[in-house]
Amino acid sequence: MDRPATENNSDTPTRAPSALTAGKKPGAVALFLMVSLITLATDLGLKAYAFNTVAGAAVVIDPSDTQTQGVPHHAPTVLVPGVLNLQLTANAGAIFGMGKGSRWVFVVVSLAAALFICRVFWRSSARAGVFHVALALILAGAVGNLYDRVRFAAVRDMLHLFPVTDLPFGLTWPGGAKGLYPWVFNLADVALLLGVVTVILITWRSEPRPTTASTTEHG
Repeated sequence: MDRPATENNSDTPTRAPSALTAGKKPGAVALFLMVSLITLATDLGLKAYAFNTVAGAAVVIDPSDTQTQGVPHHAPTVLVPGVLNLQLTANAGAIFGMGKGSRWVFVVVSLAAALFICRVFWRSSARAGVFHVALALILAGAVGNLYDRVRFAAVRDMLHLFPVTDLPFGLTWPGGAKGLYPWVFNLADVALLLGVVTVILITWRSEPRPTTASTTEHG
């Protein structure tokens, strides 16, 4: 009688008890660190460039200004006409500006998340390269925004998608915004989103599938 068929996916995050873990494979550690550091450096570099140039002078974040966080009114810098602008904002809350005034809660949560991600990477399969890249993106995004919260008490945002396009049919978002995508974000947010979506997809694909009689028995 044949044994049940099994999948051998190098990007599967789980591992057998005796399998080599990522933390014990120099190549996996190097990949994880390289993606994390490049993503983090790119995020912080764009933040520094935007907040030093877009408004015509260096912007000093002022957490005591609950309305603008010290960001002056300024004309945006067009990167891709109609698609992407640099428009400075500072967010003292979390996603969509929620949770303002909870700076240290976000700091603690971000630190805990970063440690958890490192632990998951260290214990994962050494062959799960795509999974490691996704974890590195999540770590870089979390650390990039964590840096802002610790140093500036607010997260620096500057990317605005579809700045001159409104929702169709006169629709508006809750709060009255008419833009197709009225929120401003940063590269750390992009890294977090890409990493989380990739982890979800990999985890979903690696879940055991029920075997059929034709794959487990041949007479």
